[in-house]
Amino acid sequence: MDDQRKRTIIAEIENWRRNHLLPEHYCIFLLNLYTEGDRPEAPPVVAKSERKRSEAVASAGSGSDKGSAVSVSYSYETRNISPVTGKMVMAWLLGAFVIAGLILLAFHFNRFQIPMQITIFSCFALVFYILGLVFRRSAPPLTHLFLVLSFLILIAGGIYSITQLGGSHPMILFYLGLICVLLCASAFVFGYTYLLYCGMLGLALLYGVATVDRVSSDYKWWRSELYWVPLACLLTGLGFLMNNGNPKWAGVFAVCGLAAFFGAEIQSLYIPEAKRDLIQLLLFIKVFLASALFFFTRAYWYSWLRL
Repeated sequence: MDDQRKRTIIAEIENWRRNHLLPEHYCIFLLNLYTEGDRPEAPPVVAKSERKRSEAVASAGSGSDKGSAVSVSYSYETRNISPVTGKMVMAWLLGAFVIAGLILLAFHFNRFQIPMQITIFSCFALVFYILGLVFRRSAPPLTHLFLVLSFLILIAGGIYSITQLGGSHPMILFYLGLICVLLCASAFVFGYTYLLYCGMLGLALLYGVATVDRVSSDYKWWRSELYWVPLACLLTGLGFLMNNGNPKWAGVFAVCGLAAFFGAEIQSLYIPEAKRDLIQLLLFIKVFLASALFFFTRAYWYSWLRL
């Protein structure tokens, strides 16, 4: 076939392709056939998909056109593999040593004395916390992972150590309260609101556990409300006051205040003397009051929720 006729056919196929007169993979196959694989590369956006389609068509046609004298060449995208560096080797060795150390500790942890176990828990929690600080700008997902591991180790290891030492229930609550305070402080250090949510809701939960015996000793529904409603008003009021200066944290205080507003009813569910009908009535009243408050102040919490 002479060059002039081939150019005409190629131009016609390109016209079919632009106007979608034929399916695109047919046009790619015909272009590869008439140009013998020497046609210009497709734009970067569609190059990858065109290569896949042309390869699929070629593999489908190779079974029936084995005797054809025309050979079609295809280009494959290659990836450049980065060379091995000293940092990669050190990271691999560090990861291998950490995994080996964790396996060794898992098998021989009970053989250590209590002070040694506390030291191990503390070192791992501190290392993960420092790693979270190091990677908070370069790799935020790793920061979240390290923070979760750090606080899980602190909670599980602390409760385990206090139990082994024969600590009392109030001591465990006090330790968990310190962890919640650390969560709240870490929220301002890292700038993550979920840490403040976890810390404040954890403190509210501990407050409910610590006061349930005092409330149930001489249960009156209004006494139970006195333990929670002022706290809810304080947190919600802080949220509204902080709206102009720190809207990011204002929403957290307001939402936690709203949760504390229903704390008395949630706590009363674990008190046998509390009447379930009265709890339901109080819940209905509080839902109405809370919805009315947040409806008339929606200009504030719309910005908190980024709506």
